[in-house]
Parts: sequence; C-alpha cells; structure tokens
Amino acid sequence: MNISYLLYALLLIPFLSLIISYLFPNDNEKAIFTTSITGVAIDYLILVVVAIIWVWNGFQPIFVEGPVLYHTGKADFSISFLIDGYSLVYLLTATFLTGIIVMFSKNYMHREKGFKRFFNNIKFFYFGLLLVLMAGNLETIFLGWEILGVTSFFLIGFYRDRYLPVKNALKVVSLYRVADVAILLGIWLSHHYFGYSINFRDLHGLESSHHHINNEPFYQYLIPGLFLLAAMVKSAQFPFSSWLPRAMEGPTTSSSIFYGSLSAHIGVFLLIRISPLWVGNYWFHFIIGGIGLITVILSGFTAKVQSTIKTQIAYASLVQIGLMFIEVSFGLYWLAMIHLVGNAMLRTHQLLISPSILSYKIHNQFFNFSPPAAQRKDSFWDRLKLSVYILSIKEFNLDTFMYNFLWNPLKKLGNLINFISPKIVFAIYFPIFFLGLAGVYNKEMVPVQIIKYIPEIFAVLSFSLILKAFVKRKSVLNAWLLIILSQLFLSLSFGFNEEFDFSQVHIFLSGIFVSGIVGLLVIYRLKSKGKNISLDQFHGHCYEFPRLAFVFVLACLGISGFPITPTFIGEDLMLGHIYENQFPLVIMLVLCLVLDGLVVYRIYSRLFLGQHKSDYHDFAFRSS
Repeated sequence: MNISYLLYALLLIPFLSLIISYLFPNDNEKAIFTTSITGVAIDYLILVVVAIIWVWNGFQPIFVEGPVLYHTGKADFSISFLIDGYSLVYLLTATFLTGIIVMFSKNYMHREKGFKRFFNNIKFFYFGLLLVLMAGNLETIFLGWEILGVTSFFLIGFYRDRYLPVKNALKVVSLYRVADVAILLGIWLSHHYFGYSINFRDLHGLESSHHHINNEPFYQYLIPGLFLLAAMVKSAQFPFSSWLPRAMEGPTTSSSIFYGSLSAHIGVFLLIRISPLWVGNYWFHFIIGGIGLITVILSGFTAKVQSTIKTQIAYASLVQIGLMFIEVSFGLYWLAMIHLVGNAMLRTHQLLISPSILSYKIHNQFFNFSPPAAQRKDSFWDRLKLSVYILSIKEFNLDTFMYNFLWNPLKKLGNLINFISPKIVFAIYFPIFFLGLAGVYNKEMVPVQIIKYIPEIFAVLSFSLILKAFVKRKSVLNAWLLIILSQLFLSLSFGFNEEFDFSQVHIFLSGIFVSGIVGLLVIYRLKSKGKNISLDQFHGHCYEFPRLAFVFVLACLGISGFPITPTFIGEDLMLGHIYENQFPLVIMLVLCLVLDGLVVYRIYSRLFLGQHKSDYHDFAFRSS
C-alpha cells in the first residue's frame, strides 16, 4: 500500500466533510453531526493503519514529498509530510479528542443558531492541526499554523452578538499575528542560512554537518529564537499567558479542544520538531527551561485564586505546559509527549464537566458555606502572602503589560501621523507610487548612489499607511484603501531590493488586488443599503447580511496573506529578496505584516460582529 495515499486521505476527508456540511441548513443537525463524526472516525482508522505501517517498518520516520506549489532556481515552496513517533502520538490523541468533542457537541450545541458554523470551524481547525502535525517542512507547518489562528478567532468570537467574546477574539488573534510573523521570519532566515528549503528529515542530519548552525552565533540564537517566540505565544507561556483565559469566551466544547488540550500544546511540538537547530546550544536550553519555570510559578499562583472555573483550568493547564517546556529543555522529548497526552485528556475532561461541577458547587455553598478566617497583616510573611494573592488575582498584570508595551506604542506612533489625510495620500503618496513603479521597470535610470536606500524608503511609506489604517476610527472605506496602497508600496520595496522578478511580484499582488476589489464591493454594498459602516463601534451586520459577511471575511483573509490566494506564497518568495543584514527593512516588514492582519480583523469585527442595532431579534448584554 502506498503510504502517501493514506496521508493525502487524512487531509482530504476533513476537508470534504467541511464542504459537505455547507450543503445542509443549520437546522439539519443530524446530517451535520453525522458528516462530522464520520470524517473523524475514518481519519482515526487511517491513523491506526499508518501507525501499524510505521511499526512494521521498524519505527523509521515516513517522509512523503508532496506537491511543489512554486519552484525557481532560488525559491522552492512545496508541501511535504513527515510521520514519526512524536507526530503519531499527537495525531492519535488529537483525532480521538476531536471525536469526543464532536460527540459531546451534538447535544451541547443543540438548537444553537450557529450549530453548523461551530461544527465547520471545528473541522477546519482539525484540518489545520493535521497539517501542522504531519508537516515535513517549515512551509507546511506555516500553512497549518495560519489555519489554527483563523479558527481560533472564529471560535472565541462564536457568540458574536456579545461584546466580550468579540473583543477577546481580537485580543487573542493580535498575539497570534506576532507568532505568525515569527514563524515566517524563521523560515526566511533558515532559507538564507542553508541556501535552500530544508525539510525535517534532513534537519536531523545537520547536527553533524560542517555548516551546522551552532558554528555561527548570529544564527545560533536568532533562528531558534524566532521559533521559540512563536511557540511561547501559541502555548501562552510567560509573558503571553494572559490570552489563554480570554480565549475561554467561546463555547465550552471549543475551549476544551483548543485551549485545554490540542492547540495550546502546539508550542511544545514545534520545539521538538526544530530541536536540531538548538540542541547544541546549551544556553538556549536554559532559556527554554527558564521560560517554562517562570510560567509554572506565576500560573500556579494565579490558578489557585481565580473566581471562574474555566480560568482556573486554563492556568492549571499552563502549569503543565510550562513543565513540558522544562522537559524539552532537558531533551526529554518522549516524557514531554507522554505528559502532553495526559494533560490533554485531563483538561478536556475537566472543561467538559465544568458546567456540572460549577452547578454542584454553587448549590453546595448554600448549605455548607463557612466564611474564611480573618487574614493577619502584621508580619512581613503575611504581607508578602497578601501581595502575591493580589498579584495572582490580577494575573500579575500580564494583560496590561502586553497592552502597554506592545500595542500602546503603536497607537501613540499612529496618532503622530494624523496629518496624513486622503488629500495628502492623493497629492503625495500616489505620485510617489507611480514614480517608484516607473523606476522599478527602468532601474538603469535611477542613480546608483540612492538606489540602495530606496527599499527602506518605500517600506517606511508602506508602514506609515498601514499604521494610519490601524489607528483610524471613522471611515472603513479609507482604511481599506490604505491597506491596499500599503501593500503596493511594500511590493515596490521588494522590487527595488534585488533584480526585479515580475512573476514573484505578480504572485504577491494577485491576491491583494482580487481581495481588495471584493472587499470594496462589499463595503459599497453595505453603504448602498444605508447601513452605518464607521469604525467607531460594532455594527453586527452579519444578522442581516450573512452572505456579505462570509464574502468579506474571505477578502480579509486574502489581503492579509491567508493561504486562500497566491499572496500566501508571494510573501515567502518576496522575503527571499531581503538579506539578513538589512535590519531596518526587516523591522518595517515585520510591523507591516503584523498591523496588516490586525487592521483587517478589526474592520471585519466592527462591520459584521457585535450587537445588532435593530430590535426585531434577541440580543445579549455587554457582558455574558
């Protein structure tokens, strides 16, 4: 039996199940459930067969070369798969727990308005998780990584008529965007260092290679450091721990599969996958272990004093994931995987029964409650305990820390460029763009003395436009046009940086143009209906225009580089035009990519999510 067919079937079945579910109406719950559970069951049987083949072949890793999406002499974007013990353990656990969640959700989500939407998001998440766990190279991991981030946003904001789920979905996806860009930059640096697209089968052979990464201090820390940053964000390790309890705003079943069991452990798996990049760097072992230790201590204190059961479980799970980071730092990969399976099973169970436990505890308090004894405040030890208690209640102010040091500076910087008005954009930015476009096609006419500075200049202009869109609170049309123009300036920056490659720039811009035009059509459609489309509040237009909401979210994903348009490949290709010593250009590019995702998610949320203004349907209050 050709193993490659089995691996393709693993991915094809949940994708087909997702497509078939769209054919059924929301009230046909039986058909939606049957389609979902059948797909998961078939996948589990296939995984058992793959595991048997793996054992039969003497526990040798199974590597399958997939399709090559783009290939040139310098660039190679391909899909490949690697099945070994680590991925098989995670895959079997993930498929088993997904089946449990689907079974549980049949009754839990009964008669919900978003029944079909919930099951489709779960299947899309499962598809992305399979891509990450089966990935044979960094590009395939990034493909699945993006899908996990998008499905997180939709599931956290599942109750889209409530204020807090939508706000927390935006907060979580903002940090996820940092992880996405960290992965992308890690891929870029790996390409520059190795000179080609590496796969995980060859990566383990690099430990004895003459060009091993530990021979150069620059790459020794930066490449694995970028992947560590992505792992820290995805697994909510210090200082990014505060997003995990905010993600519990979604249904309990999605919380259990995402943030209790499967998605939150992806960082541990990523560190094991790229371990040859850092295994010889002993200081990096201490960094990973130190991050895990700090997370264990802070999350342990926080979990004991939280007032909501889902928050307690979230921080308790973080304690165990921090311990897994420590185990990985000691090279105990199999111990970490066994720990992962145990923690995933336990947290899924705890979250699924949490509503019942909460009901029992509240009922029990009416009959057996006794007030705690008065706290002493005399000694230094008593004051220290109270201080730790207050800090734990406040979750050590990590949420405030993230806001003040990550997003607030960008907002303050954006407010400094309020002078950029539509008139200035048309009078200054557009002429500069067309002048730059002419220069890209006629580089011989540009003075050699200044051409080396032009990429940074256009990158700064691109950043100023996307930053203006980031702080804009009024016209959605202007914000959307600023995003498109920012991407155009970014393409000029790439074009001037090296020998201009028309095909690669066209790949990058193809998704931008199509998605941008589709987004403009949706905005004009809402405007023609007389609807409010300002960015100063949530409008909830998905109630009246669900199809427009679906089309617009596709446009948002396409313009932000999600893998539904060639722009996803184009981003990776264009990064190849930037050299590792061009730090100003890299910094501008990172900021543009991060803000681009945040702006499109915010625009979609403001237009289509939140409480609807009409009074002909039920609505939830500000806090759920």
